[in-house]
Amino acid sequence: MIRAVFFDLGDTLVVEESVGAKHLSEVILEKVPCLDEVLTELKNRGYKLGIITNTVTSREEHVRMALRRIDVEKYFDAIVTSVDVGFNKPDEKIFLAALKAVNVKPEETVMVGNRISADIVGGNRIGMKTILYKWNER
Repeated sequence: MIRAVFFDLGDTLVVEESVGAKHLSEVILEKVPCLDEVLTELKNRGYKLGIITNTVTSREEHVRMALRRIDVEKYFDAIVTSVDVGFNKPDEKIFLAALKAVNVKPEETVMVGNRISADIVGGNRIGMKTILYKWNER
Protein backbone atom coordinates (compact mmCIF):
# COMPACT_ATOMS: atom_id res chain seq x y z
CA MET A 1 0.00 0.00 0.00
CA ILE A 2 1.32 3.44 -0.93
CA ARG A 3 1.59 5.78 2.08
CA ALA A 4 3.82 8.59 0.80
CA VAL A 5 4.59 10.52 -2.36
CA PHE A 6 7.87 12.35 -2.86
CA PHE A 7 8.52 14.95 -5.54
CA ASP A 8 11.55 16.50 -7.15
CA LEU A 9 11.41 20.31 -7.02
CA GLY A 10 12.54 21.81 -10.35
CA ASP A 11 10.25 21.07 -13.32
CA THR A 12 8.20 18.74 -11.16
CA LEU A 13 6.64 21.15 -8.65
CA VAL A 14 7.93 24.48 -9.93
CA VAL A 15 9.11 25.72 -13.30
CA GLU A 16 12.86 25.19 -13.28
CA GLU A 17 13.52 28.42 -15.18
CA SER A 18 11.97 30.38 -12.31
CA VAL A 19 14.83 29.22 -10.09
CA GLY A 20 17.81 29.68 -12.39
CA ALA A 21 21.15 30.08 -10.67
CA LYS A 22 19.72 32.16 -7.83
CA HIS A 23 19.39 31.12 -4.21
CA LEU A 24 15.84 29.97 -3.42
CA SER A 25 15.45 32.75 -0.85
CA GLU A 26 15.81 35.27 -3.71
CA VAL A 27 13.22 33.99 -6.17
CA ILE A 28 9.49 33.83 -6.60
CA LEU A 29 8.74 30.40 -7.96
CA GLU A 30 6.24 29.62 -10.70
CA LYS A 31 4.08 26.55 -10.11
CA VAL A 32 3.78 23.81 -12.73
CA PRO A 33 0.28 23.39 -14.19
CA CYS A 34 -2.39 21.98 -11.82
CA LEU A 35 -0.03 21.82 -8.82
CA ASP A 36 -2.55 23.00 -6.23
CA GLU A 37 -5.18 20.52 -7.37
CA VAL A 38 -2.77 17.58 -7.31
CA LEU A 39 -1.32 18.37 -3.88
CA THR A 40 -4.77 19.02 -2.39
CA GLU A 41 -6.11 15.71 -3.71
CA LEU A 42 -3.12 13.71 -2.48
CA LYS A 43 -3.27 15.32 0.96
CA ASN A 44 -7.04 14.76 1.18
CA ARG A 45 -6.46 11.08 0.43
CA GLY A 46 -4.12 10.84 3.41
CA TYR A 47 -0.73 10.55 1.73
CA LYS A 48 2.38 11.91 3.39
CA LEU A 49 4.04 14.32 0.96
CA GLY A 50 7.68 15.24 0.64
CA ILE A 51 10.34 16.74 -1.56
CA ILE A 52 13.72 15.24 -2.41
CA THR A 53 15.81 17.82 -4.25
CA ASN A 54 19.37 18.41 -5.36
CA THR A 55 20.32 21.95 -4.40
CA VAL A 56 23.54 23.92 -4.74
CA THR A 57 23.25 26.18 -1.68
CA SER A 58 19.64 25.98 -0.44
CA ARG A 59 18.74 24.13 2.71
CA GLU A 60 15.34 22.87 3.84
CA GLU A 61 14.44 26.21 5.43
CA HIS A 62 15.17 28.05 2.15
CA VAL A 63 13.02 25.63 0.16
CA ARG A 64 10.22 26.01 2.71
CA MET A 65 10.40 29.82 2.56
CA ALA A 66 10.21 29.78 -1.25
CA LEU A 67 7.29 27.35 -1.24
CA ARG A 68 5.50 29.39 1.42
CA ARG A 69 5.57 32.40 -0.92
CA ILE A 70 3.57 30.42 -3.50
CA ASP A 71 1.31 28.91 -0.81
CA VAL A 72 2.28 25.23 -1.17
CA GLU A 73 4.69 24.68 1.73
CA LYS A 74 1.73 23.65 3.90
CA TYR A 75 1.35 20.38 1.98
CA PHE A 76 4.79 18.94 2.71
CA ASP A 77 5.63 16.75 5.68
CA ALA A 78 9.32 16.53 4.77
CA ILE A 79 11.78 18.38 2.56
CA VAL A 80 15.17 16.78 2.06
CA THR A 81 17.88 18.68 0.22
CA SER A 82 21.25 17.46 -0.99
CA VAL A 83 22.90 20.33 0.89
CA ASP A 84 21.39 19.15 4.18
CA VAL A 85 22.25 15.46 3.80
CA GLY A 86 25.50 15.80 1.84
CA PHE A 87 24.48 13.53 -1.04
CA ASN A 88 22.87 14.20 -4.43
CA LYS A 89 20.25 12.10 -6.17
CA PRO A 90 20.55 9.35 -7.32
CA ASP A 91 22.59 8.40 -4.20
CA GLU A 92 20.44 6.16 -2.04
CA LYS A 93 21.35 8.10 1.12
CA ILE A 94 19.21 11.11 0.16
CA PHE A 95 16.21 8.86 -0.55
CA LEU A 96 16.71 6.93 2.70
CA ALA A 97 16.84 10.22 4.65
CA ALA A 98 13.50 11.22 3.13
CA LEU A 99 11.90 7.88 3.98
CA LYS A 100 13.13 8.14 7.55
CA ALA A 101 11.70 11.66 7.85
CA VAL A 102 8.15 10.39 7.26
CA ASN A 103 8.64 6.87 8.64
CA VAL A 104 7.78 4.86 5.53
CA LYS A 105 9.40 1.98 3.68
CA PRO A 106 10.57 2.25 0.05
CA GLU A 107 7.84 -0.10 -1.19
CA GLU A 108 5.22 2.20 0.41
CA THR A 109 6.45 5.20 -1.53
CA VAL A 110 6.22 6.82 -4.95
CA MET A 111 8.91 9.17 -6.29
CA VAL A 112 7.78 11.68 -8.94
CA GLY A 113 10.43 13.48 -10.95
CA ASN A 114 11.50 14.76 -14.33
CA ARG A 115 14.99 13.26 -14.57
CA ILE A 116 15.50 9.58 -15.24
CA SER A 117 19.15 9.69 -14.16
CA ALA A 118 18.42 11.22 -10.74
CA ASP A 119 14.78 10.80 -9.70
CA ILE A 120 13.77 7.58 -11.40
CA VAL A 121 17.05 5.64 -11.12
CA GLY A 122 17.55 6.71 -7.51
CA GLY A 123 14.03 5.80 -6.44
CA ASN A 124 14.06 2.48 -8.27
CA ARG A 125 17.41 1.47 -6.75
CA ILE A 126 15.95 1.44 -3.26
CA GLY A 127 12.60 -0.09 -4.18
CA MET A 128 10.32 2.94 -4.61
CA LYS A 129 7.69 3.09 -7.30
CA THR A 130 8.56 5.92 -9.68
CA ILE A 131 6.72 8.24 -12.05
CA LEU A 132 8.50 10.20 -14.77
CA TYR A 133 6.73 13.56 -15.05
CA LYS A 134 7.44 15.45 -18.28
CA TRP A 135 5.13 18.42 -18.78
CA ASN A 136 7.35 20.48 -21.09
CA GLU A 137 9.84 20.06 -23.93
CA ARG A 138 13.02 20.17 -21.78
